[in-house]
Amino acid sequence: MIKINRNRLNPNDSNGGDMEVNTAPVSTTPVSTPPVSTAQWVEQQTKRLDAQPIVGYFPGDPPSAESVAFAALAACAYRRPAAAATACRRLLDSQLGDGSVAVWLDDKGPFWPTSLACIAWRRFEKQWPEQAKSWCRDAYEKGLDYLLNCGGEKIARNEIIGHDTELVGWPWVLGTHSWIEPTAMAVLAMRHCDRANHPRAIEATKLLLDRQLPSGGANYGNTFVLGQVLRPHVLPSAMCVVALHRITPVPDGLATTVRYLQQELNRPIAATSLAWTIHALVSAAWDSGTGFELEFDWPLRSAIQRLQSMGENPHRQNQMMLAARFRESPLLDLPPLQVVRPTEGTGK
Repeated sequence: MIKINRNRLNPNDSNGGDMEVNTAPVSTTPVSTPPVSTAQWVEQQTKRLDAQPIVGYFPGDPPSAESVAFAALAACAYRRPAAAATACRRLLDSQLGDGSVAVWLDDKGPFWPTSLACIAWRRFEKQWPEQAKSWCRDAYEKGLDYLLNCGGEKIARNEIIGHDTELVGWPWVLGTHSWIEPTAMAVLAMRHCDRANHPRAIEATKLLLDRQLPSGGANYGNTFVLGQVLRPHVLPSAMCVVALHRITPVPDGLATTVRYLQQELNRPIAATSLAWTIHALVSAAWDSGTGFELEFDWPLRSAIQRLQSMGENPHRQNQMMLAARFRESPLLDLPPLQVVRPTEGTGK
């Protein structure tokens, strides 16, 4: 049973270098905001999402594919079809001929957000098939074709790097090695779009498991370098667990990572990392026969208070809205994952 001990929560703890960076000028005077319940905050944010589904990473930034995809998923989570359609259409308008979607919704790349766009289109199709018609399916099928035709670069095995460098997942930038976060997002896209048994998805699953650290958690891509075990980070660790949601049986390495995330939840975590961590711990408790007691009230309220004190940030607010749906989050609407050998001669 997971029991979050509030007596251990220390707002002065760091979270191991995983904090988000706010480049705006820092005021020494705290912004006073009246406390609100999570339900009140969600109600406020739902109204904001209805009015503003097209957003960037920070207020005033141009729209970004990741931000718009999370807006679409948050709109799906709270059954806001108009906002979801607007966000999905914006992603569609920026999809390139090869099926990719670039970070800034242009033609310059990088193109790792294609995975998130595919998840958003598939979710919209699943919830509102009459509105989606054929355009959502066409969009995510093209996106999957792009993903299946690109991948990270292999590196010959050597004694310097500890992980299996010949496993292929997905990179942040084409022409570079596979990294955990883009690989996790691509695996999620494959699973949401019924490609869990594709050879690329199976290999990427092996990659995510291979990159788990011996004591739990995951670094951004390596396990150890020059004999030194690297430190875990919250975000890639949580993304691994979410990407492998409902994997059976649960590999030992992933169970150790879940324990690492349980410990990190007792410390202040940046909004994006917390959103993925909540998803990960809800996932870990999904099929538990004994049940888990999960207390997310304090972390959620603390994150909401921090977001309020920093001013509007729709990107992070949408991620937190999604996490606040817990088991009802669209990200976790997946069947059990049983890695099987792909059918010979097929790619599906």
